[in-house]
Amino acid sequence: MFVLVRNGFSVKEFPIALPARTYGSSKMTAREVFRSGSHLFRLRALSLARPSRFRVSRSPALGSNSVGAASIDPELIDPQGWDSYWDKKDRPTAMAYEMIAAIYRVSVIKPRLERAIFENFKDGSRLLHAGCGSGQVDMDLHGRMRITAVDISPSALRVYQRNNPAAFAVQHANVLDLPFPPASFDGIYNLGVFEHFTLDEIQTILEQFHRVLKPGGRVVIFWPHARATSVAVMKGAHWMMNDILKRPVQFYPAEISLLQSRAQASGLLGNAGFRLVDYHFGSRDLFIQAVIAAEKR
Repeated sequence: MFVLVRNGFSVKEFPIALPARTYGSSKMTAREVFRSGSHLFRLRALSLARPSRFRVSRSPALGSNSVGAASIDPELIDPQGWDSYWDKKDRPTAMAYEMIAAIYRVSVIKPRLERAIFENFKDGSRLLHAGCGSGQVDMDLHGRMRITAVDISPSALRVYQRNNPAAFAVQHANVLDLPFPPASFDGIYNLGVFEHFTLDEIQTILEQFHRVLKPGGRVVIFWPHARATSVAVMKGAHWMMNDILKRPVQFYPAEISLLQSRAQASGLLGNAGFRLVDYHFGSRDLFIQAVIAAEKR
C-alpha cells in the first residue's frame, strides 16, 4: 500500500479477515502494536532518506550506458566522484546523514526554491536545472515549468528520474561544458553546486549559463555562505566523526568555494555578463544559504 501511494495511487479500500473477537480480549497484542508501529516509522524514515527507492520508474529500463531515456556519455569523467555520494549507502552514519539531508532539502530548501522560481519565471518557462542531484526539490515544479535536468553523475540522474517522472528532459552533462545551443532556456537554477568548484571554474559555469540563456533570461543560484548555519553544522559533524570518534568520514565532496559576500557574487556574475537583481542571506531563512537571482545583460 505504501508503494502504491508513493506512486500516485489512492488506496480506497483494503479488505482484511480477522478472527472473531472474544469478549474482554484484544485481537492485537502489545508486541504486534510495537512491531507495526516500528514498521511504519521505518518506512517513513526510509522515505525521507531516499524517496526514490519507493517509486517505480516510468522510463525505459536502465542500462549500463543509459539512464532511462538519457544516454550516458562514457567519455564524461567526474573528478569529484559524485556517483559514490548518490549510490545506496549501507553504513549507519551515511544513512543517518542521508535522512537528515533529505529532511533539510524537503522542509527548508524546497519551499525556498519554489518561491524563488515562481518569483523569477512565468508559468511554462523552459528551465535548466544545472547539477540536479536527486531532484527532491523539483517534485512540485513540473506542473508549471518545463525542466531539463542535467548532472555529471549517472547515479544522480537515475534517482532524479525516479523522483521526477514528469521532467521535460534529463541529460548526462557537465556544467562546465553544457551541450545546448545558444539561447535554449528562459532560466537556469542550481542548488549547492558552486561551492564544489574553484572560482575559475565558477566563472566558466556562469559563462556557459550566459551562452545558453535567452536574452533577458535569469539564473537562480543557492550558494552556501561561508557563515551559513548549515556550513557550521556540517563542520561540527565532520569534527565529531573524524576528530572525536576517530572515524574518517566525508559526507560529500569538499566545499572549496563558499560564498564570501554579496560583492563577490555580483563581481563574478558581472564578469560573465549578468546583472544582479536579488540577493538574500539573512535571519528570515535562518542564515541557511545565500539565494541569488541575476539577469542576462
